[in-house]
Amino acid sequence: MRLQTIAPAKVNLVLRVGPPRKDGFHGIRSLMVPLDLGDRVDVTVGERAGPVTCRVPGRPELDGASNLAARAAERFRARFGIERAVAIRIAKRVPVTAGLGGGSSDAAAVLRCLARAFRIRDAGALAAIAAEVGSDVPFFLGPGPAWAEGRGERLTPADVAPQHLVLVYPTAPELAIRAGDAYRWLDAARHGRSPRLAPRFDRFDPSRAGNDLEPPCLAERPPLKTLLGLLVGRGATAAIMSGSGPTVFGLFPSKNAAARAARTIAEEIVERDVRVLAARTVRRHPGVTPWRSPRSASSP
Repeated sequence: MRLQTIAPAKVNLVLRVGPPRKDGFHGIRSLMVPLDLGDRVDVTVGERAGPVTCRVPGRPELDGASNLAARAAERFRARFGIERAVAIRIAKRVPVTAGLGGGSSDAAAVLRCLARAFRIRDAGALAAIAAEVGSDVPFFLGPGPAWAEGRGERLTPADVAPQHLVLVYPTAPELAIRAGDAYRWLDAARHGRSPRLAPRFDRFDPSRAGNDLEPPCLAERPPLKTLLGLLVGRGATAAIMSGSGPTVFGLFPSKNAAARAARTIAEEIVERDVRVLAARTVRRHPGVTPWRSPRSASSP
C-alpha cells in the first residue's frame, strides 16, 4: 500500500514562554497555524516484515533512522505491534531547522499515513506517540490552527482568519539557531524572573503577534533585525520571528501585497544567503490520499 500527503509548515503567530520546568522543558502558550507551504510525504507499507527506511532526495544528510519521520514510524510499529516494512520518501520544500516545524510535520504526516494504512482510530495513542517524537508533532496531528500549551501537546482548536505572509529564511550557517540555545538565551535574559503566561484570546489580529524568544535571539543574531526591518518597510502590519528561528515573517493585508513584498525583498537581498517565500495560512491540515505520480498530482 502506498499513501501520500502534504506535511505543512507552521508559524507561531504568538509564542509565550514560561520558566523552565522540572523535566527541563519550558511551558508554552502558542497560537500555531499551518501554511500552504509543505513537504510531500510518500509512505509505502510492504506486504512482509522489514525495516523502516527514510529517503530525502537531494538531502542525504536527512536520510535514515535519525529523521523524525523514521522515528515516528518506529514508535508507531512498536505501539501497535506491527512488523511490516515501511518506506518513507520526503520531497522537501520547507526549509530545515528554520523554526517552521518541517521535521515535526513530516513525522506527523507519517503517523497520519500509517494510521490510515492500518485503520488505527485511537487518537489518544497517536497523540502519545507524537508527543514522544517531538513537542511540535501533536499540533500537526490536529485539525488545524490551535493554541498549544504544556510542551505543545495540549491543544485547543483556534479560529484564525486567513493570513497572508512573507517568510524570510537566512541560510547562512552563522545565523542558525538551535532551539535549545534560544530557550537558554531567554532564561539568561530574564535573570531568574518567572513571568506568567498571557491568557489565550479568541480573535487574532496582527497587533497581537509576538514571540518571547525573539528579543534574546535578535541580541545574539543582530542581522535578523535587518530582515524584520525589510518586512516592515515593505508594508507588513507586523513582523516577528517564527518559533526558535531564524526564519522571520511579516503579515500583509492581502495576497497581492504579500507577493509584491516577496518579489521586492528578494531583489533587494539577491546577494545574501536568504530565501524569501510568500505563503498563506490554512484552516486544516491536508488529508491522506492514495499515491499518485508527482506529474499527475496537483501541487500543494
